[in-house]
Amino acid sequence: MASADTLPHSKEADEDADMFDDATDGPASSSIDGGNNNATATGTHEKSVQQQLASNPPPPALPTGWFLKPSHINAPGNYYYFNQDTGECCWDLPATASSTSAAALAAEAVSQESLNATAAAAAAAVKSILKRAEPTAAENNASTTQPTADTAMTKVVKSSSTSSTSRKKQKTDDREKHREKHHHSSSSSPKEVRVLHILKKHKDSRRPASWRNPKITDTKQKAISDLHELLSILSESSSNPKELRATFEELAKTESDCSSAKRGGDLGFFGRKKMQPAFEKASFGLRVGELTREVVDTSSGVHIILRLA
Repeated sequence: MASADTLPHSKEADEDADMFDDATDGPASSSIDGGNNNATATGTHEKSVQQQLASNPPPPALPTGWFLKPSHINAPGNYYYFNQDTGECCWDLPATASSTSAAALAAEAVSQESLNATAAAAAAAVKSILKRAEPTAAENNASTTQPTADTAMTKVVKSSSTSSTSRKKQKTDDREKHREKHHHSSSSSPKEVRVLHILKKHKDSRRPASWRNPKITDTKQKAISDLHELLSILSESSSNPKELRATFEELAKTESDCSSAKRGGDLGFFGRKKMQPAFEKASFGLRVGELTREVVDTSSGVHIILRLA
C-alpha cells in the first residue's frame, strides 16, 4: 500500500507548493540586489523540487475506472485502489488497461489457436474412420459379383450334400417302383406283397392287450362288428385309390391294435410264410389297390387289409 509521502498530492507536496508560493509572493523589489537575491532563491527552490521528484517520482496513471481512496480501517494515511465499474478493491497498484488488454488478446489468440487445432484433429479422425468403414467402389463390385472363398466352399458342400441326398432318395424311389412294378399284378403267385391292415383284438386273442388298451375285454363278435363299420366308411372312397389309402391310414392310426398303427397300418413288403396262414392267403389273394370285403380271422385278432403292391 502506497503511503502519503509517495502520493502526487500528499500533504508534503502541498507544503512544498505553499513554500514555493511564499517565496514568490510579495511586492517586487526595486533594487537590483533584491532582484538577484530573489532569482537565486527561486532557482534554488526549483532545483530542490526537481531533486525531490527525481528521488520520489509520482505513481503512473491509473487504468480507466480505478480510483485511489483513503482507508478508514487501517492507520490513517493509508490508501487503497477501487474500481467503480467492477467494485474490485486492492492494495497493490492495478495493471494498466493496455497491459490487461494485451494479456486478454494474447490469451484469446492462444485459445482460438487451440480450438482450431482441436477441430482439425477431430475432422481428420472422423475422415479416417469413415474411410476405413466405407469400402471402395471396386470392393463393392467385387463383393457383389464374386462370392468369397468361404461362401463358394459352403455352396459346394451344400450342393454336394443335396446331390448325395437326392441320389439316395432317387435310389430308394427307384427300388420301390421296381418292386411295385414287379408285384403290380393280379396274379395269385407274386413273390412279395405290401399291405396296410387294421387289427381288432378281443378277449380271446393270443395277447388281449395293445397300445390302445392294456386289457381288452371285448368279445370277438364286437371286434368283427367294429371292423364292419370301418369297411362301411372305406367303401365310400373305394372309387378313388388315393383317397381310399389316405382314409385307411387315418383310421389305422386311431383304431388298429397293432403297433403298425403309427405307420398308418403299413406292414411293408413281406413274402410267403412270413405271416399267419389266413393273413398271408388274404394278402396274396388281393389285387393291388383292392380292399378285403370280409374280415380276416387270425390268432392275433380280426383284420381288414388293403393291398398297396
